[in-house]
Amino acid sequence: MTNRWLYLPIEVKVRELDAKLLLSYYAVRQGYQVIIGDLLLVAKAAANNPSGIYFAKGGPKGFRKRMVTNAIEHGQTVVELDEEGLLIEKNQYIRDRMRKDTLKLVEQEYCWGEHQKQIISDTYPDMADKCHVVGNPRLDLLKPKFRSLYQDDVKSLQQHYGDFILINTRFSLYNTVKGKNNTFFAQHIKALYEAFLKMIHQTARDFPHVNLVIRPHPAENFNSYRREFRNISNVHVVHEGVIIKWILAAKLVIHNGCTSGIEAFLLDQPVIVYQPFETNEIELPNLLGFKATSLTELRDNIDQLLDHQAVIPGDDRLYHYCSWEKNSYAVDHILDLCNTISLPSPPDSRSNHKIQQKKNLRKQKRKFSLSVEEITSFYQKLDDIEDQSPKRTIKQISRNLFHIKPI
Repeated sequence: MTNRWLYLPIEVKVRELDAKLLLSYYAVRQGYQVIIGDLLLVAKAAANNPSGIYFAKGGPKGFRKRMVTNAIEHGQTVVELDEEGLLIEKNQYIRDRMRKDTLKLVEQEYCWGEHQKQIISDTYPDMADKCHVVGNPRLDLLKPKFRSLYQDDVKSLQQHYGDFILINTRFSLYNTVKGKNNTFFAQHIKALYEAFLKMIHQTARDFPHVNLVIRPHPAENFNSYRREFRNISNVHVVHEGVIIKWILAAKLVIHNGCTSGIEAFLLDQPVIVYQPFETNEIELPNLLGFKATSLTELRDNIDQLLDHQAVIPGDDRLYHYCSWEKNSYAVDHILDLCNTISLPSPPDSRSNHKIQQKKNLRKQKRKFSLSVEEITSFYQKLDDIEDQSPKRTIKQISRNLFHIKPI
């Protein structure tokens, strides 16, 4: 098995890193050698190291085709799990992210749930055999087995912020990093954005002894919130680390249409959907938790949930969109499927760990950093969960790129 290589690219660290580290940990335990790190550096490493399995992350049609084609041209077998495959609408998804010409190049397509699989299979019946419902390692991290990974961070957040309400936003269509987008297509998001500002002001007044932590979508303008609430002492605008620890540390979560609402529900945390008016968007996240359509109703819900435990309302439609069993894990399903793929053995002679970073490799839209210490710390926590200490080496190939293998 040590002749089998797995390439794990990461684009958005706060969203993808822990899930990819989880997959890498169990892959190494099964004997895989893993290359993990910054997306474009992993793509370069796949061109200079033995043929193996390249774990594509989906993307807009042009980006997706370039990444998959590049891996294929350098002798890699491509499997894919689309990070945006949970909340999808058929026509838009097929048009923008699931073109057949690229899907043909993918050996195995991993699906969050039956909803995604059905959309792909109904559109391309001849491609249906490629599709496998596995869930997502990001969902694995929400399950009871792995929640202890975040217990130290949760305690630290609670010590720093005390009792706090987490408010997640997703208004990047209007509140862009370049400024406000006042086009016709952004008007409903503009209305939600303004309703949330008003709601946060009122909630801060209604609950002066509770902190409100706003976690904007990474594509939003954070400073718009900081300016709006700069004079309110119990409102904080923060976007640091993975969402799971923030949800677990919070007394409750408020959102509208955010995947964080699904995550909070699956983490058994109180969640409120603030829905001051109806929209025509995908409604799945808004099916879960308590509903508040007015500021008065929201205040009453918060008042109740701060002091009392409650059974969080759910909806069985969720499980059509995402595969969820508390004692079944996507990482196991994925590795079982990967193990069915025939790969060259022994590996060819292309191995070359000298991956040089070019200054103009890409425009740095997102800052990315990863260290041996971060990987080691995460693995040690998993060792504690599994009550095992498997031997492995973690070697830094270049900045933000690592080679991990069993000993």
